[in-house]
Amino acid sequence: MYLLFCLSIRKINGEKEGEAILTAKKEDGTIITLSNEMEKEQLRDWRKKVNFYCPQCDDPVHLKVGDIVIPHFAHENQASCTASFSEGESQIHLEGKRQLYEFFLKNEQEVQLEPYFSALSQRPDLLVTTNSNQVPIEFQCSTIPVNIIKQRTNGYLSAGMRPIWLLLTPAKIRSLPQGVCAYDFSKFHESFFTYQTPEGLVFLTYNPQTKQFHYFSNLIHISGKRYIGIHRVLPIKMQTFPFARPKTATSNELNEYVKIYSANRIKFLNSRVLLNRKGINDPFLRCCYELRIHPLELPSWIGLPVPFSTEFREHSCEWQIRLLRFLMRKGLRISNLSKQLAKTFIRELDHPSYNQVKGCIAYRDLLLSAGIDSLQDVGDFSDEKIVQLFAERLLAKRNED
Repeated sequence: MYLLFCLSIRKINGEKEGEAILTAKKEDGTIITLSNEMEKEQLRDWRKKVNFYCPQCDDPVHLKVGDIVIPHFAHENQASCTASFSEGESQIHLEGKRQLYEFFLKNEQEVQLEPYFSALSQRPDLLVTTNSNQVPIEFQCSTIPVNIIKQRTNGYLSAGMRPIWLLLTPAKIRSLPQGVCAYDFSKFHESFFTYQTPEGLVFLTYNPQTKQFHYFSNLIHISGKRYIGIHRVLPIKMQTFPFARPKTATSNELNEYVKIYSANRIKFLNSRVLLNRKGINDPFLRCCYELRIHPLELPSWIGLPVPFSTEFREHSCEWQIRLLRFLMRKGLRISNLSKQLAKTFIRELDHPSYNQVKGCIAYRDLLLSAGIDSLQDVGDFSDEKIVQLFAERLLAKRNED
């Protein structure tokens, strides 16, 4: 089977956009795949002497060898080839897919570039075939609607294939130091998160310019776009397939989690008090007022990270105190919280989802395990207890599936 790698090259130096492929065939049917090892002088000699054709549509293609875009073949009449792409792709996308293709070959994997699944009308960047599975690999370099990512994923799943999505490492986080830190991830970034046990939420990206994979693992949601996680870098030459899994957090890293989370919790509380413009109409401050709690004196067990907290855009302090007020208004204790009551509560929040119900139940179970059943209970939530919470509930043992 020939390996076909098609993409659209953006307009460069005033040239017209055109379709490009990395594989073509000669007149005798011999398949030529352009690789990084090929010398440009050899390719320029071929360009003068050899006629090339598209392996898919048999139309003539030109071999282009320049100093900016990597060598590639281009159709004379791109509209006639069914390999045409609807989305333009950048030079870094082309280079990244070639690097990944060569990585799979070196790891003795059966791999295809841009195979077309006519039944799905989908074309992954690469397709890796193992003894038991076909794995589509999507290397995404541009921002696209999240619903398109979901549609493409569902298409592969419907055909019995579980895809792997790799995002081009965002520029703003490429140079960040390795270790525990706080990060801002958008909804688009979140669509690439996967869940692994025991590593928790993992965000895997690739940077062709440095030939490095960037792992952001053990991600814990703070509020909005803010997360805490562990950043680690792995050169492609040290990568394996299936892709290497990040190490779990060490005891020192767990302490860093607690320090960063606690600092962000204090920052949140101060900002709601000092920068408030709504007065008592602010939902969070209104809850504090009704529960007779000063915002800066919230018990340490309000604002804890729990499984499924990613589903809440609000800070944990906010949705948890609103849950406690919800129970107080009904004259109920924490142990009385059922899934049905949790469903009723989340209707008060923005963008309610069923996983928020799971988050409420996880919070209930956490408090009850610490002997807390009402606001009057003190409970055991020392710094050591919170470290244990991060270790046991979020970073090691808890599966959110």
